[in-house]
Amino acid sequence: MSESKNMLEQYASEIREELKVPKQSDVFRAAVEAGYLAALADGEVDATEREVIVQAVELLSEGLVIEWETESLLEELSALAEKDGADARAKQCGATLKELGKSEAGLLVAALVARATNGVAKSEADVLKAVGKAAGLKADKVKEIVKKASSLYA
Repeated sequence: MSESKNMLEQYASEIREELKVPKQSDVFRAAVEAGYLAALADGEVDATEREVIVQAVELLSEGLVIEWETESLLEELSALAEKDGADARAKQCGATLKELGKSEAGLLVAALVARATNGVAKSEADVLKAVGKAAGLKADKVKEIVKKASSLYA
């Protein structure tokens, strides 16, 4: 766990720089939701995944979304996934990132969250692909972004 936190800390400022846009809190929220949905891909978000998401939110949101209460955000994301379905939410996250013009940065945050808990499982990769497709990214670009996230933990 501390290794994943150290890697997130190491790249947090670089990622925050990529997220700097007029509606950065919207980009960040969509990216966190995509990461949450990837973690949910196996049927549940376990305690370790939840902890990594909380750490990612705290590290990456510095100065961006400090008004967010992380636990309530995760509860909200859980309720949305339950109400609308994870597939529909993944498409919505991707569409939001595309609309905001930050598809790649948002997907990178999601991939970092997915990767931080023992690598990116096939089910998580499928969610990231769905988000990327809805965000207007080609499959090769999604693969490249996931690979970049994985390399940050190498």
